[in-house]
Amino acid sequence: MIPFGSLGMLALLSIFAPLERLHPQDCVEISRRGIKENGIYTIQPDPRRPVLEAKCDMVTTGGGWTVIQNRQDGSVDFNRTWQEYREGFGNPQGEHWLGNAALHTLTSTGQHQLRIELEDWHQQSRHATYNNFKVAAEAYRLTSREYSGDAGNALSYSKRYNHDGRFFSTTDRDHDRYAAGHCGHYYGAGWWFDACLAANLNGRYYWGRYSGVTNGIYWGTWYILTDGRSGERYSFKKVEMKMRPRNFAGSS
Repeated sequence: MIPFGSLGMLALLSIFAPLERLHPQDCVEISRRGIKENGIYTIQPDPRRPVLEAKCDMVTTGGGWTVIQNRQDGSVDFNRTWQEYREGFGNPQGEHWLGNAALHTLTSTGQHQLRIELEDWHQQSRHATYNNFKVAAEAYRLTSREYSGDAGNALSYSKRYNHDGRFFSTTDRDHDRYAAGHCGHYYGAGWWFDACLAANLNGRYYWGRYSGVTNGIYWGTWYILTDGRSGERYSFKKVEMKMRPRNFAGSS
């Protein structure tokens, strides 16, 4: 017979024992298993939470990228609640957001990089890479530093429009630095708003030009975003955000 005290100790050990992950944590782990084809794969960033279906880019600059956001046709509404952005929404085969809880878990240990790819309506593409990327637990605060690329560093644009170091906001949760209003509600999107933005990749999908509030898919360091003659604004055709560990051996 096991003494009562031993039973109590066993119960405590079962509570604090690490959970076994039944699936790869991210696309890098899948790549390390010899899978080098782009596709939709099952990952489990947090063994305490359900598995996720994620799009993996196994080709770009060595592969191993876990796609965390995709915009391509306007089929998914990105004006979502705090809870929806936390858990993720959409379909990894098309437009989607992986989820802020997963982003935090994936970047909570080690060092990671973020790659953003943009395409306009004239088949021109550019990218921005941040070699220091993290999403913290507290209101999902963004770290996006050590930029390289040809799209410009819109995440660190100016003193008032600096997304690096900002907390995530949605239409129902205001964490921005705009004292006179609510950026998430005004622009109809979840994002790391400042006061308010130099970039918003979760903005409303427009088929090219539009007028009114600058609430489209916005990256303020690349394009002429407003036509001086017509006053029309410009929104991108495609955008994809993806991440991986910075020291991934497949990097080129």
